Amino acid sequence: MTADRPTAEDLERLLLGASRRYTFDQVADAAGLTVDDARRYWLALGFPDVGEEKAFTVWDLEALRGVVELVESKAVNEETAVQMVRALGRMTGRLAEWHVETLAEIIEDATAEGLAPSSRLTSAYQMAQRLLPEFERLLIYAWRRKLASSANRLVAIAELGESPLLAAPASVGFADLVSFTRLSRGLSVEALGELVERFEAMTNDVIFGCGGRVVKTLGDEVVFVAETATVAATIGCELVDQIGVNPALPDIRVGIATGPVVARLGDVFGTPTNLAARLTTVAERNSVLVDAETAEALQDEPSVALRALPPTTVRGIGAVEVFTVTRRR
Repeated sequence: MTADRPTAEDLERLLLGASRRYTFDQVADAAGLTVDDARRYWLALGFPDVGEEKAFTVWDLEALRGVVELVESKAVNEETAVQMVRALGRMTGRLAEWHVETLAEIIEDATAEGLAPSSRLTSAYQMAQRLLPEFERLLIYAWRRKLASSANRLVAIAELGESPLLAAPASVGFADLVSFTRLSRGLSVEALGELVERFEAMTNDVIFGCGGRVVKTLGDEVVFVAETATVAATIGCELVDQIGVNPALPDIRVGIATGPVVARLGDVFGTPTNLAARLTTVAERNSVLVDAETAEALQDEPSVALRALPPTTVRGIGAVEVFTVTRRR
């Protein structure tokens, strides 16, 4: 590489921290694993099978050795190790995609304004050199803060005499944009991306700000969980108040259900999750629809008002009592 003309291989080496030099057989042997076991971790991380190609660096080998040491020390069993790797792959995969998309936008804007080198590859290399160390520090910082928050929540559950590994009561909410599919057909790719990003940013701010947790976002839909029905209802009403009146966004509808849910790999499972999703599909625009358990938990909550609706038939569940929730002014 010359000082001002990096290649694609130079950029990859910068990001990986080393050159590719090992095959699957070699890293598996060096880590003390069979090729099948090494491939299992690789696929769990979210990468395709690379066959016999030299695709691995010294850092891939070190990471694999670290996982093997955890299993051999009995700190975790093999199944837990695979689940851990899979969760890391999901989380970091989405983060990496966002970083690359953002980096590309910055480079395109700088190029259009004549503020970047003529080569986009050179711009990407220089930008990565500047940002990579700081992104790395922020990633570790954010992970430790989230880890502490999750650990505190599990400790609180244990102090109540309940196992954090079993189904625990929680309120699950689904929020989605009304007529998003029809709207998206009339938007450019750039406008659609801006719409989705604005929706995700606003919902994240509301959910985290009210004390809930974002489980996942799926384009025009966000799934959240709260420890109490009051927090979930507050989130739902706030989403309607902020997004429903925003002329830059479509109307929104929210479904909330309460009951025992199981948390696995950052996701939540159970009847409340399924019911909340179904309630969203039958909710009126700019409204919050909840099930009977959520309504019962909100009976004495002075900040919200409940209104019973005729029972509705929910696909896969049957007849369900439903209520709308609005904020008391």
